Amino acid sequence: MGLPRFLAMDTATEACSVAVSTPAGVVEEFVVAVNTHSQLLLPMIQRVLDRAGITLADIGAIACGVGPGGFTGVRIGVSTAQALAMARGLPVYPVSSLQALAATVPQPQVLAALDARKGEVYAGVFCQDALGMPQLQGAEKVCAPDAVGWPAVGQWWGLGTGWQAYHAHWQGPSILGWSGDSFPRAGAALRLAQARYQAGDRGIIPALLEPH
Repeated sequence: MGLPRFLAMDTATEACSVAVSTPAGVVEEFVVAVNTHSQLLLPMIQRVLDRAGITLADIGAIACGVGPGGFTGVRIGVSTAQALAMARGLPVYPVSSLQALAATVPQPQVLAALDARKGEVYAGVFCQDALGMPQLQGAEKVCAPDAVGWPAVGQWWGLGTGWQAYHAHWQGPSILGWSGDSFPRAGAALRLAQARYQAGDRGIIPALLEPH
């Protein structure tokens, strides 16, 4: 059995993105626009489907970034994914927005951090598996920058808005470099969900999809 056609979305940060898989690759739309995700998301989904030359009837599964991220943004994505999946009886794949962030770069070891505001960050340590997919090491955290506890050994790449805000707290010989203007992307969430499908994960029912 081949892969189902996936629709993916992530609205957990200032970025709003939607992607769909096609036989020719991934069609994605991405925009950074604060506090407008509720107005942007459904039109973006329609435009991506139109660009791919398909409709919602062609979609076989939905992947959704579930955070960590902004309270309102995460819930916009989750509620939209639930509504679309329930309407068509589709399985859903919850994807960590930090994991989707780590999957946007080819680096084998990533320290993903998103600015959580109020002096805190969402943080996770990710290492690529044999298929090149970033896998969480330990647990995701929400904490003050000085309490993150990044690995002291190895060679790591910092990624995300947390690095833009707090990179001065995280200098050391294990840090190869960092990029502070990166966000989770729906295309990355889509690839992660596809890898899980290929490994035998058939997703969850929409009612079980929850924000993180």
